[in-house]
Amino acid sequence: MTHRRRGGRTIALISAVGILMSGCSFFATSKNVNPCNVLTEAELASFGDYRDHTRSRIGKTATRCHWLNHTTEPNQTTLKPQLNITVNHKVRYRPADPDQGQRAGRTASGRSFKEREDDRTCTVTMPVFKEPSRKKQTGTIDIGVSMPDPRDNCPTARRMAEAVAPKLH
Repeated sequence: MTHRRRGGRTIALISAVGILMSGCSFFATSKNVNPCNVLTEAELASFGDYRDHTRSRIGKTATRCHWLNHTTEPNQTTLKPQLNITVNHKVRYRPADPDQGQRAGRTASGRSFKEREDDRTCTVTMPVFKEPSRKKQTGTIDIGVSMPDPRDNCPTARRMAEAVAPKLH
């Protein structure tokens, strides 16, 4: 009887080690995603001079990181390039709604995204979890880009999303 009990513990231990080694996280939440760290300094530098950022909480449900791009001289344009990355912890990802002006897409790593554009900004929204396995695995990440030439907004936001997507759950 003792041998059988120890065997059950061994199987449970082997299963737990297997889950950890496979990269799956049974306890993962969107709160583990830091919007200020989803792009490396080198990745940010490839889009311009985004050196300083400001991190803020938006209520109890979101965390935002904001960068100003210092590449553009303030006198050349009225809009300095900006980047906002926001993790919304309690929001469940919903597919794009064309009636809301959203376009659907998919990153090279296979993650769905939706894109919405207004006069000054383009925002790409992706689920934090590629395939949520539990009801509590909610969360979206928004990558909002504002450039002096609005035609650059969505292409830049999509390229940033390509860099961020493989780092999510």
